[in-house]
Amino acid sequence: MTLLEVSFSGAVFIIAVVIIRAIAINSLPKKTFLVLWEMVLLRLVIPFTIPSAFSIYTLINNTISTPTFFEAETNNVASAVSREYFVVIQGIEQPVTNIPFVSVWFVVWCIGMVLFAGFFIVSYLRCRIEFRTALPVNNAYVEQWIKERPLRRRISIKQSDRISTPLTYGVFHPVILMPKQTDWKNINQLRYIFSHEYVHIYRFDTIAKLIATYALCIHWFNPLVWVMYILFNRDIELACDESVIRQFGDKSKSAYSLMLISMEAKKSGLSPLCNNFSKNAIEERITAIMNTKRTTIITLLSACLIVLVTVSLFATSAIASTDSKTSDMLTLNDPKTNTSDIIADVKGSMMIIHESADILHYEDGAPYIHDILTNNTDSTIVETQYCMLAYNENGSPLKLYWNFLDSSAESSFENIVRTKTNILPNQTEEYRGGWSLYDGEIMEDFPKVGNGEANQAAYSLLCLKQVIFEDGTVWNNSNYENWFKTYAGKEIAIDELQNYYPYEYEIESD
Repeated sequence: MTLLEVSFSGAVFIIAVVIIRAIAINSLPKKTFLVLWEMVLLRLVIPFTIPSAFSIYTLINNTISTPTFFEAETNNVASAVSREYFVVIQGIEQPVTNIPFVSVWFVVWCIGMVLFAGFFIVSYLRCRIEFRTALPVNNAYVEQWIKERPLRRRISIKQSDRISTPLTYGVFHPVILMPKQTDWKNINQLRYIFSHEYVHIYRFDTIAKLIATYALCIHWFNPLVWVMYILFNRDIELACDESVIRQFGDKSKSAYSLMLISMEAKKSGLSPLCNNFSKNAIEERITAIMNTKRTTIITLLSACLIVLVTVSLFATSAIASTDSKTSDMLTLNDPKTNTSDIIADVKGSMMIIHESADILHYEDGAPYIHDILTNNTDSTIVETQYCMLAYNENGSPLKLYWNFLDSSAESSFENIVRTKTNILPNQTEEYRGGWSLYDGEIMEDFPKVGNGEANQAAYSLLCLKQVIFEDGTVWNNSNYENWFKTYAGKEIAIDELQNYYPYEYEIESD
């Protein structure tokens, strides 16, 4: 998946979680929303996803027609689009390294990522330098509290005059940092503060914040990721508050809330990747504290169900239609016959026909390949995969840069294309537009390719490699390899190029 695709699917997931959060923030355990945000983070930082029949995208694909789009399956695929689809470049024997083109979008994204990552790193390092001036706390209650909560990671409690509210930092050697003016005689307040910070340490919240920051730096251009970052940090605090209330009982709600208010009045500064005691919206925290209820079997099951359904719908992708039943696969018998033969034998066979693939021109004169496909089977086609070859007016094969916007692309005689569009039985699909051909004399707004010569493509030969039907069956062209050896990179007679279409595929069920 491309970065934009990951960011878009993540944004849809974020919207779903925000809606659920707005409805059930005071009804479900706060841990529920942390799990949902963690799933969102995984969706944002992992460049692939698991296909699922329950995905929202699968449901959408099953209810509406899939729009036509082209996806080039080359080693290096760029996502830039010219006119309707990708651009095919005429550039025989021209080294790719002579095309000094870098996507403006990629440059802007890199600059933004570096700036935001630099901001967080510098801010955190500045705070860590200040934290080094902190002094250890010599207090009987503090020492006893640490002894009663043994962890494999050694916890330290220090005090500093550089902060006004408690916070926690560090992963392997966590430190609870207290303001120097802390009232060390107020045991009740210390119990609340230490318990809150202990939950942060126990749950590795610092690592969670680090991953959230990493996702934010990658998707800095997506406003919904900023919403996720803010709400995720807020829900971390809400979950800690809830844990403290469950530990000390409902009678502690008022005292704990008053302590939060007093801490909020002293709040100051940004401490990235640290768990601040009073960093988030105080009003929401107090409301959540006062509405904290005992967890029941019903609320627990409801939380699990909501997480399961939401993740199934929004954290997965549309199910791959290539996962079809082998027993239902279709095979090719005779790849090319006459139209009259098709009509005569229609009762015993099914056909898919490449009607044509002509070189047409836009209004400004720029050329493009325009192909037409007919589905003479009894099942709807949902995806096709085919090979494209190009020849000049003399029948010589053209070695093209099939995607010049990718500076790492290599010239090739062939280009494998996958189209996703619904073609109903007995329907002829005439694509709007097509694969644009580069013409240096007309397309002046494009980067110069080779010598900027005029387009040389006069003929384009297409051959289906695979067809996927709506019922999940897959037809693989067993004659494809022979076809490729016959045409790819070979001189072809003009009359054969002119009489290539209609190219017909006879298909029979096993």
